[in-house]
Amino acid sequence: MIFGGHNSISKRRAALLSLLTAVCVICTACGDEGQPAQTSQASQASSASPTGTSSTQESTTSSSSATSSATSPTSGTVSSDTTEPVVIETAESAETAEQTTEEPPLLQTEEAPPHQDAPEQTTIRSEVSEQTTTTSATTTTAAPPKPPAEVVIPDMRAVSSPQTDAHKSDSAMVDVSNAADGYIAVSYSGKSARAKLRIVCNGVTYDHDLATGGVTEYFPLSQGSGDYTISVYEQLEGKSYIPALDCKVSLTIADDVGMYLYPNKYVMFDKSSACVYKAAELCAGLDGTVERLAAMFKYVTDNVTYDYDLAATVVSGYIPDPDSVLKKRTGICFDYASLFAAMARSQGIPTRLVIGYASPDIYHAWNEVYTEETGWITPELLLAKKGYNLVDSTFYAGAADKSAIAEYISNGGNYSAIYRY
Repeated sequence: MIFGGHNSISKRRAALLSLLTAVCVICTACGDEGQPAQTSQASQASSASPTGTSSTQESTTSSSSATSSATSPTSGTVSSDTTEPVVIETAESAETAEQTTEEPPLLQTEEAPPHQDAPEQTTIRSEVSEQTTTTSATTTTAAPPKPPAEVVIPDMRAVSSPQTDAHKSDSAMVDVSNAADGYIAVSYSGKSARAKLRIVCNGVTYDHDLATGGVTEYFPLSQGSGDYTISVYEQLEGKSYIPALDCKVSLTIADDVGMYLYPNKYVMFDKSSACVYKAAELCAGLDGTVERLAAMFKYVTDNVTYDYDLAATVVSGYIPDPDSVLKKRTGICFDYASLFAAMARSQGIPTRLVIGYASPDIYHAWNEVYTEETGWITPELLLAKKGYNLVDSTFYAGAADKSAIAEYISNGGNYSAIYRY
């Protein structure tokens, strides 16, 4: 069904631009505390001591500049060429884009169907009582309701750190034992208040903030198979960090699709998670991948609203919690993408959390789902190809004109991916 059929194309485009400006003002908390950074070889060579940038604005930086400069939106940059203290330029708080109070365009619907008369009635006169009784000429027998399908928590991938192939120092550990599955485990147990992880491979750099206190965290090998340099840095003071551990390893990923079934720092879940149970509940009795994706996508877009207050106050280092988003039923686009990825992965559907830019220059988060099937996940949104298809629950949830936003989402040229988790 096409909504907004009576609007001109120019009005629909204007309404869509208004919506994209109003929705997802801030995609994620980037900067010193949050997202990994991806740095090109060209940008690394341009300065002996590159500095990262903190960008939490979803509407101020163009995708082209993000791609060409490939600077970190989340963490400062460090140099591993020396054991001398290095300076990491970071922002201590996230910037916010200018908010808009413009109301989203109203939903235009088709005309109501023509009026239909009630079923013809028959008058029957009883010879005994001379009373008149009116009955319907048609009789309908209701089908018995189907019993509810059993909710079953499926088997799912779980992360671990066996340390059968681990690199250690006095304060840090990098475990590559499960690199073939597409992830590593890292922990920092030193005395510094802050620590960072840098993963470099194939000319691409990802920077992550690390938990302290010896907590083990899991990170995807998003750059694929290759020769990796993995470094842990601990804070000396302010923006100065010194190496705590540095290792160089050659890693091969056995399944670069299946790796997106595992939880990680940004898509955290296990069998006890509320989002896992909700996904199982929604998918009970459903068999096909597209059918299950449709059920989960509908739930997220019908029940989670955009949190403008969080977008205006979010600080660097923000990490989404799928169960928290499910409970609050509100979040920024990073939350939408994390929740949907956790639910889909728990159902055995490889799903990426992607961060990049959406046209026209909105720093944003969305998902890519992998399926061998094609089909509609909403009346307007089609998974048109086998393999990865782009889905955007944030924009779809906030759109009044579902047909227009589905057309926008289906155009891959409107999105420019930078990071995948």
